[in-house]
Amino acid sequence: MAENKQKNVAIISIFHPSWLNYFKHFFWSIIFIIVAVICFTNEVPIVGLLLISITIIILLGAILERLSRTYTITTDIVRSKAGIIARKENEIRIIDIRETGVRQSICQRIFGIGHVFFASAATGTVEVIFEGVKNPVNIKNQINEIRSAIVTDDKKRCPQCGEYIWKEAKVCPHCHYTF
Repeated sequence: MAENKQKNVAIISIFHPSWLNYFKHFFWSIIFIIVAVICFTNEVPIVGLLLISITIIILLGAILERLSRTYTITTDIVRSKAGIIARKENEIRIIDIRETGVRQSICQRIFGIGHVFFASAATGTVEVIFEGVKNPVNIKNQINEIRSAIVTDDKKRCPQCGEYIWKEAKVCPHCHYTF
């Protein structure tokens, strides 16, 4: 009878994008509400009601978009899920991560939010992105600490592509580096 080995995978954190990521939505909502109040005081209620309706749609869109994005970090994988009806889900094993990075605009740096991306040598492209998260540098450092702590007794890391391969391997199957 074959023995089933299961890893002890622990969830480290589950989170959503920061509310600050939706600053534009809230900014335009405030502008529309101010203009709607001016319209109501100047006895133009139809335009005021239209602007209030647009504001509600903008705010509901921001709330739904934020709640439909979930980012998960476990001891084994990083995962990005997006969507309520249609779903887009990307994950990458932490052991397979070749590169982590942070992208921030000037405004995002001011507000302390940004995008964290993860890539592996398998595709050569960014596979998982955490968009608009708080403290992106801390998240990147947290993932890098988990990567460093992974114990692989039977594997070694390829110096060219960074993938883990069997210790006995003479050639990397990913990038064909010769040891």
